[in-house]
Amino acid sequence: MIYLYLFFYALVLFFNASRLGIGSEETKILFESHHWIHYIYRFFYQLFGSNLIAVRLPSTILMLANIYLFFLISKKYLQNEKDALFATVLFSLLPAVLTAGVVISYAPFILFFILIYLLLFFKNEFWALGFAFFLLFLHKSFLILFIAVGFYYLYKKNRNFSYAYFAFATLSYLLYGFDFRGKPQNYFFDTFALFSAIFSPLLFLYFFYVIYRILIKEQKDIVWFISGTSFLIALFLSFRQKVSLEDFAPYAVLGTILMVRLFLQTLRVRLPKYRRNLLIAIVIVVGALLINDIALIFNEYLFAYLPVRKHFLYENYFARALAKSLKSEGIKCIDTKKASLQRELRFYGIKYCKENLLNKQRGNRLTIYFHDINLGEVYVTKSNKNSS
Repeated sequence: MIYLYLFFYALVLFFNASRLGIGSEETKILFESHHWIHYIYRFFYQLFGSNLIAVRLPSTILMLANIYLFFLISKKYLQNEKDALFATVLFSLLPAVLTAGVVISYAPFILFFILIYLLLFFKNEFWALGFAFFLLFLHKSFLILFIAVGFYYLYKKNRNFSYAYFAFATLSYLLYGFDFRGKPQNYFFDTFALFSAIFSPLLFLYFFYVIYRILIKEQKDIVWFISGTSFLIALFLSFRQKVSLEDFAPYAVLGTILMVRLFLQTLRVRLPKYRRNLLIAIVIVVGALLINDIALIFNEYLFAYLPVRKHFLYENYFARALAKSLKSEGIKCIDTKKASLQRELRFYGIKYCKENLLNKQRGNRLTIYFHDINLGEVYVTKSNKNSS
């Protein structure tokens, strides 16, 4: 059953990847990053050009692998395979998971290694420790994993392992640092909005309840420490700065296992006639999640119902449509005066030059259309300077 579900899920990811224009953060990884993950995406870009599905293929493949790995871990936590499948489907429908499978991002890689770590942890703690040392050199965000596991072993009164993981956390900080810049500001509500985007609003409320309930009432395991610690660290940092979705989402989504386990335990201890309210609640929560997902999958059709510039992916579609308009005018290079837009146009084959200037006031007017929807107007002026 899991393989059939993965097949249909892959079709959804490919559909999304083919329709969604490239984004600013994606092109930053593709063209400006020097991280090892950059070279993987760069290889696919050089091989297939500006094919949206192909360049995002590493994300799609990894997220499919992540869903299967999550299923394997869920089977260790839940009573039977049906429960594990339910948890896996819910996990795969999280907005953060669905999105990570169709954009160029570090998140699928981080989540993949976290899941591999957990499988090793359940097999042999020494293997997991060795793998954690390997992770130390891969990405800065594994600092959160080291802190979480360090606290887990502290909770279990295993000082040797605790010291080892806290040492990894210290080394990670020394290697990569952590962004504590800026004056202290309160981004507490921004962080709640961020986690609402990861889970969907109603499901996030339940996630918050589960993390809190386990914190004060129940035995805490490795998954709680990884998911809960990431959430608590994010809340702590929110009193000073904005937190990154990419840094915390791969850890937080593991809490899906905890949510499903607690829900099913609560449901099954009740007699059938007293389960009605719980079943209504889960239908409402999952229904809201599905509405959220439908809006993500078919987001381009929201242009018909929203003010154009209010669309949450307006810039992705604008850059793609602009590149098409420029090519139709025979313009192969341009200076946009905006780094993010310049990178997006570069992806579509529009190079940088000083011969043509993009502005909003004078010159040859271009009206940018996407499916007969007017996305705005730009002007292109010729410069006397030569191309560079």
